[in-house]
Amino acid sequence: MHSDLELEYKHFEELDSTNDFLRTLTPSTDITIVSTDFQTKGRGQMGNTWLSNRRENLLFSILLQPNNLKASDGFVLSQAMALSIKEALDNHIKKVSIKWPNDIYSDGKKICGTLIENTLFGKLVGRSIIGSGININQKSFPDGLAAPPTSIYLLTNMETSPSYLLNSIMENFTKYYQQIQEGEYTTIRQLYHQHLYLRGQSCCFQDSEGEFLGKISHVEADGHLIIEDNHSRQRRYAFKEVKFLNINQNINQ
Repeated sequence: MHSDLELEYKHFEELDSTNDFLRTLTPSTDITIVSTDFQTKGRGQMGNTWLSNRRENLLFSILLQPNNLKASDGFVLSQAMALSIKEALDNHIKKVSIKWPNDIYSDGKKICGTLIENTLFGKLVGRSIIGSGININQKSFPDGLAAPPTSIYLLTNMETSPSYLLNSIMENFTKYYQQIQEGEYTTIRQLYHQHLYLRGQSCCFQDSEGEFLGKISHVEADGHLIIEDNHSRQRRYAFKEVKFLNINQNINQ
């Protein structure tokens, strides 16, 4: 697919946050990409902090102004970025999958986190800022992190260029964003489900009612997760309303 999208890259040795930098920026191209060697106030989902060693990983955000994208379809941007990162990482490591809503896992460990912030104009997504942190060359991580982390280096014992990986990601994302701009979301949603972490596997989850066994069924267009429990009940969740505990754990019902 031919793309006429214009991209602008900006790189800084240090920023508070790539997402925060883009929040006040007036874009002059279709996609503005900002990357940095180090963030002093890197953020993850729901107020979490994103920790990364200086010059060892890829930290970037992109700014978009989609055409006629309904807020109810806005999750497709998150899906497109997750796919773009997954496909770029496939060239370096094995067993890469997308953990709902948009974390990237390799062999059961987290290698990437993404924070997406949409600004609505009425019922449409007016602006979207998507920020991702990808563990590339980091060799050790703090203890006690909620999700066990890994990096390309830990999986391959080889160093990778952050800028090379960013270019690969944006090549993928430009393809998907062109589809979104044309109102075509079906392929993105299908591929997202195809690579969804733990989909169809019996797992132990926890929600406000307690622990239960179930299988991920699908993710709705607006981003809600549907889990079918072992009593054939369909449970629907927004982000942070359900916790993944582990796979194939026997629990008391």
